Amino acid sequence: MKFQLMIAKRFMLGGRGSGPSRLTGWISIIGMMVGTFAMIITLAVMNGFEKRVINKLIGFEGDIRITAINKHTTLEQAYNKVKNDASIDKAMLYKERIGMIIGRDDAKRMATFKAVDLGGLDTFYDIEFINKGMKTSNPEIIIGNLLAQRLNVDIGDQLTIMSPIDQSNFFGLPQMIDVTVSRIFHAQVLDFDDRVVFISPDVGNRLFLRKKNYDGIDIRLVDRKNLVDIKMQLEKTFSDHLSIKTWEDLHRGLISAMRVERLGALAVLCLIILVASFNLVSTLVLVIIQKIREIAILRAIGTSKINIKKIILTQGFLIGGIGVVIGIGMSMALIFIQNQYGIIPLPADVYFINQLPMVITTIDLLVVLIIAIFFVLFSGLIASKRATIIDIRESLQWEK
Repeated sequence: MKFQLMIAKRFMLGGRGSGPSRLTGWISIIGMMVGTFAMIITLAVMNGFEKRVINKLIGFEGDIRITAINKHTTLEQAYNKVKNDASIDKAMLYKERIGMIIGRDDAKRMATFKAVDLGGLDTFYDIEFINKGMKTSNPEIIIGNLLAQRLNVDIGDQLTIMSPIDQSNFFGLPQMIDVTVSRIFHAQVLDFDDRVVFISPDVGNRLFLRKKNYDGIDIRLVDRKNLVDIKMQLEKTFSDHLSIKTWEDLHRGLISAMRVERLGALAVLCLIILVASFNLVSTLVLVIIQKIREIAILRAIGTSKINIKKIILTQGFLIGGIGVVIGIGMSMALIFIQNQYGIIPLPADVYFINQLPMVITTIDLLVVLIIAIFFVLFSGLIASKRATIIDIRESLQWEK
């Protein structure tokens, strides 16, 4: 191996007449560097947004959700059990239904009414309140900031909420309740800020006349690493009449879509390295042409075809490896600087964050490294075949 490495280095450093191969060699290094850099940065950005979305989903809905299999099942007994479990940090009973909100100037919006204990809103849900809010003797409602803008209302303003048609009164008319906006929250997720409102269980009972029982229990765990074990434990306890789902079960479609998107982006970015690998093939073929006399001498003194192949492969790994290492180093440096100093900003009114999130994992780095090694090996194998078909007698007469 030392022999092949020594010869490969001498070929790479070149000599008289090696200008073209040096130029294409630098282009190959830059191509590999750009491809590796682009793949790592793209994966880091996608990981950053994916992690943020998942954290927001869990922050708004909890780690595990327990729901009744049929509408006649009550959840209070299950709630009393889970809230006293040492592995469970918090639990929240809720009723949920889609209805209509009527604001100023007859502005109307459909929204999801979530009837919960408003006293535990601050501790259970990962949301920020724009201001301290106000106490009111009227029935209160807590809405998102985007919904408040669409309805043109602020804290202290009055709204009218309307029940869905399947929760109408005895005469078939929807139930209508006047409520006062007591607080406005900011969840930093469009669907939540624009379409979810919180009301008290009392207001929920008045609005949902035919929905007497709670819909479910949202659970937040002490340690999320035990998610699967706790789910199995809850299934054993409540398997006969309750449905137990983790946040992954509830959002399986979204998670699958994000994973497919990652694979698609990875496949597209592989084209950059593929183009760079073709250039690497050209570089190695040029080296073989320029060093054809030296290769013939090596063959004449007994160097086997396999060792000639290894020399070309080694040179390919030297050229490609330099580009890959530089690409990894530059991308990791950018990720570190971005996470520390936020040099790449984002418009907060669009993305709800002020800087580009970047998260890279060891698995991602290994995947990129394996892809890069594969293309370098592929290039080296193609070029090395050219070196093994050299005619020794003709090559020794080659004039540089």
